[in-house]
Amino acid sequence: MKALIVYGTRYGTTEEIAEEIGRVMEDERVEVDVINSKGLKNYEVSPYDLVAVGSGIKMGKWTKESLKFLRDNKSLLANKKVALFVSCGFANIKEKRAEAQEKYLDQVALEYLSGNPVATGLFGTVYDPNAKHGLMYKLVTKFVVEKELKKQGKEIGKRLDDRNWDEIRTWGQNLANLDV
Repeated sequence: MKALIVYGTRYGTTEEIAEEIGRVMEDERVEVDVINSKGLKNYEVSPYDLVAVGSGIKMGKWTKESLKFLRDNKSLLANKKVALFVSCGFANIKEKRAEAQEKYLDQVALEYLSGNPVATGLFGTVYDPNAKHGLMYKLVTKFVVEKELKKQGKEIGKRLDDRNWDEIRTWGQNLANLDV
């Protein structure tokens, strides 16, 4: 099997997830290319048996480059096995997981893949209050994210990595072992 992983990232969190998925798949004897969607144009997807597309979520949105890749390749992806994954803060909040699945994965699958991904992955993110963010993000973080972090008993003001690497690796193994 030959797989393509295309990701969109703003701060590197989703890139690290995509690279780990790729590494796990290679360990399972899959030929994998991992590519950042930023600046990606007319990428040839026909040689791939599986295409996984992922994005970090910021302010409730996928990266525009990842969505552009899905939009530009919609007809080609219709004949491929396609998986979607995101990295977002709601992945770690039990009461918000279903909402995140619906909004960030199911709706994107409906719009760009006619609702038929072979797998979806909802993974945690990194909260880094020292990263460069815009004013709106800082305000939302101050009044929403930090409130939720306090509820969870987590220390605010420090970098928090809420990615579950075992879950990410298992997802990559499952992709590698799909029938194609």
